[in-house]
Amino acid sequence: MDEFWVCQLCRSLNRLGSGKCYSCKNKYGSKPKDTGAINPTGASAPAPIAPMTAPGGGQSRAPYLSRPVALAPYQPPARGNNPPRGLRRPHPILAIRQKAARSLALRQSVPVAWLGYLTAVLLTMVVFGGVVLVLNLLPAASYLLQHLDASEAWGQLNAGQHGTVQTLGIGVAIAATVGLLCFSAFLGLTTHNATGLGADQPMLTPYRAGLCWASALWAQARIAVGLIVPAIIVSMGYPIPGLIAMVVAIEIAQRHMDDPLGWLTRPARHLADLYAKLGVEGSIGSPLASFWSVSFQIANLLAISVAALPALGLLVHTGFSLTGRSETLGWQSGGLGPPQLGIALLVGSLAGWALASMAMLVPITLGLVQRQRTRRTLVRVGRSRSWVARPGEGGYTPAAPSRNHPFGDDPDDRLVERIPRFDPQGSTGFAPERGPSDFGSDSELIG
Repeated sequence: MDEFWVCQLCRSLNRLGSGKCYSCKNKYGSKPKDTGAINPTGASAPAPIAPMTAPGGGQSRAPYLSRPVALAPYQPPARGNNPPRGLRRPHPILAIRQKAARSLALRQSVPVAWLGYLTAVLLTMVVFGGVVLVLNLLPAASYLLQHLDASEAWGQLNAGQHGTVQTLGIGVAIAATVGLLCFSAFLGLTTHNATGLGADQPMLTPYRAGLCWASALWAQARIAVGLIVPAIIVSMGYPIPGLIAMVVAIEIAQRHMDDPLGWLTRPARHLADLYAKLGVEGSIGSPLASFWSVSFQIANLLAISVAALPALGLLVHTGFSLTGRSETLGWQSGGLGPPQLGIALLVGSLAGWALASMAMLVPITLGLVQRQRTRRTLVRVGRSRSWVARPGEGGYTPAAPSRNHPFGDDPDDRLVERIPRFDPQGSTGFAPERGPSDFGSDSELIG
């Protein structure tokens, strides 16, 4: 080390003959700058720690290992102008959902028979009320198709019909709302019971299964508003606001183009799939559920077509006005022309498919109740008694009860499979009852 020297600033190794550091270019013997003046905290530099001497003359541990450590008080980080965030209560719907999920998580299945029967009664009331309401509105609908005047069409009904239509309308609306809530809750609970009763995993979760029906109605309402309201505004003589409303409706529809028909296919596929998965041997498939799925989708597509009729009529009227024609081709005020017959057929088809799909929900709901009851019985009996399957086969072995058996007259015995007792020497094929002492060895047990 006699031929080299170490720079005190950058700790670089330099040759002895050089009077300047090759790295930092400072002269030989330059001292480092004092950093105490630029201490950001303003605290003085800690004093050097002198080594402590043990009583025996040896060097003891360092002082920082023997003295207690003084912790500085905690200072929370600065948040600026934002006040500290306090506790917030969860959203009411979210709180109800969490409470229901915790309650259902502890139960394998819940009884839903009473809810299913109540839903079937409400759906029946809606169907019959809807049929009577449509029959009472036929004269007004016929006049509306001929003259396109809603107020005059309503005047075609007498005072008694006015009261009947209003009463039926309010009653059907209330029954439909309560029926929708009951049906949604029934399907949600049934979806929860499916796995607990031994069925396969359904397509939707219980929450989605109960919410998809209200989502379908909400989607239909938005589609109807987006198609009808702009056409009405333009027909009233306000083209600019009508076009603005149309642009807004198109923009909202474009934002939901990632799943345009999910609101329609989810409930249609889930109900038919759930009905099939809850079935037992011999009644798994159901043509009724498949036909309901098709009718449900047809009714929703026809509802969209009916909602588009005002916009289509306004477009046709504008086209005839630009060509100089005052009357629409084929539209008759004294009868029903081809366009009027087409509209009547479309609206009538919508009413028929809607009522048919709602009517088919009644036996489907009762069928779901019955299938859950059957599966619950099988689960209960299977837990209490053992079922013996034939070796190599997945089914269960049918066995006739033996003579003088204590459970031979049990009405639920047909659900329980036992090991038959065969008698090689007897003519009936069954051996008489024997005690445990009658068996000589395990080879005599034939199962």
